[in-house]
Amino acid sequence: MTSLVKAHEFFDQMQAGNESFRLLNSNIQADRTLLKGTFRKTAIRTGLTLHYSDMTNLCDLRTETEAPPHLGIKLFFQGGVTASIGNQDIPMPQRLDRNRWTASATLFHQKERELFRRRAAVGDRVRKLTIKIFPEWLESGDVFGDTSAGGLRRLTSQRLAAQSWTPSAPLLALAEQAIRPPALEPYLSRLYIESRVIGIIAEAFGLLTDHHPGNEGRTSLSAAERKRLARAEEFVNSTSEVLSLEEIASGAGISVNSLQRLFHAAHGTTVFHYIRTQRLEQARLALESGDVSIAQAAYVAGYTSAANFSTAFKRKFGFTPKQSRQG
Repeated sequence: MTSLVKAHEFFDQMQAGNESFRLLNSNIQADRTLLKGTFRKTAIRTGLTLHYSDMTNLCDLRTETEAPPHLGIKLFFQGGVTASIGNQDIPMPQRLDRNRWTASATLFHQKERELFRRRAAVGDRVRKLTIKIFPEWLESGDVFGDTSAGGLRRLTSQRLAAQSWTPSAPLLALAEQAIRPPALEPYLSRLYIESRVIGIIAEAFGLLTDHHPGNEGRTSLSAAERKRLARAEEFVNSTSEVLSLEEIASGAGISVNSLQRLFHAAHGTTVFHYIRTQRLEQARLALESGDVSIAQAAYVAGYTSAANFSTAFKRKFGFTPKQSRQG
């Protein structure tokens, strides 16, 4: 539900979570409306919390907070402000056109209290998801017990460290599912959200492994090739039309041979298999949020036959579209 947040409400809410919170605009009156949108905080279990917000600034706003030590993932879907933790700027999404953005994700670690600064101008809108991971959650899962966790140990040994990446389509689908879970009993809903959050954490932590399968191809590509690949991915993800290889290559500004080589190097698969996987993920998200019928989900995934869609859906996810709608 969209709400309007006045200055005194905003200050009280933020101070309740962190007494060091400071509103730096000295000229803002207590009854001034600062923000419009939605904000939600979910405590998943001890040491693991989820924050989601989709807020638009109704005035210029400058704040700072002393953030406690923690490990966190910041996922920005769209919009942007100027924000930093310590001396690290937080990357924001890149705007492709009026309605499309390339999301950004950052894995942060801070060993000590650090100053979090945020500056937003009137009209700035940010839609983001933040996962905060504290030592008790890491210890309860014995995350550091395996020798393969060396990359994560190195990250968390630093006073302040960050690693940013462009989140995959499956990660974005998991995030949307965590934000809009299906109607379930409260205890099942918590489990559902936790399973999605763990999937997001797995991709973030996987970036730190020496042999992360999702990064091997991208690492072998040059900076120019990665840009061409990103352009091609953005192009195919921006339309529901059935495109030929020639149309995709033309839209991305590369040759068909280069298109095929880049997708095989980065994803280990063909262009069409990549597209089909992305659209199945989109169909699953739409079904689980209750926004579409099974026939509409089949169309989203590019299938004219509901039976063929159901077969492909079950092969990928292990359950049927009907079961997905039931949560």
